[in-house]
Amino acid sequence: MMKKLISAATLLFLAFNVSAQYKKASFFGKEGRTYEFAAQMYRMEKGNGSPIGYRLAFGRDQDGKKLFMNWDIQYIPSHKYSYSTVDDNEQPVLVTGNSKPTFLYGYNFGYHLLSNEADDKPMVQPFIAAGINVLISSGIKNESYSPETYNYRKRNTADQTISLGINGGLGVMVNFSPKWALKVQGGYDRQLNISSNWDDEVRPFYVFNNHSYVSVGLRLRIVSE
Repeated sequence: MMKKLISAATLLFLAFNVSAQYKKASFFGKEGRTYEFAAQMYRMEKGNGSPIGYRLAFGRDQDGKKLFMNWDIQYIPSHKYSYSTVDDNEQPVLVTGNSKPTFLYGYNFGYHLLSNEADDKPMVQPFIAAGINVLISSGIKNESYSPETYNYRKRNTADQTISLGINGGLGVMVNFSPKWALKVQGGYDRQLNISSNWDDEVRPFYVFNNHSYVSVGLRLRIVSE
């Protein structure tokens, strides 16, 4: 638990430190502001399915600079999940349920692999990306068990958790004009989940866990002041 807490604190420290440095550099000026709306599929691990959610992002991408950034709010509607466990008699139990809507805050960076000059910008512009996220809210909407009568389960769903993620991926922007672009991105997100009130005999199952993702959306960029 202590190692997880140290890792979580380190992620938060780095995020706030990087954010402060860019604010000092007037990173949030008007020129190059970006606005994005995208649909995103989350391919969850461990029985959580592949829900489709939505991203609303605001950031900065200046001509002549390859590094760009944005922060976003992600929303995942209620989705189904399932997993198998055993009771204290080693008899199998199937747990199925529906999650509450999930909200995340993300802070992301990208780096253009080709020129980003205003007069030499390619129509197809690949980039690499990395970011962090913090779970704002999630949880259990309803849950059922098969068989319904069971003894002590050795795995239960965690309703309240602290969840921090770090992700990386690749993407491409298709520039229709200096202002409008189609943005496609894919990658992998590693979530660090922390919960309490669990003993050595019971393992938690997290509704929001590690996942690969693919997003497709539109981006508007403000070219000048």
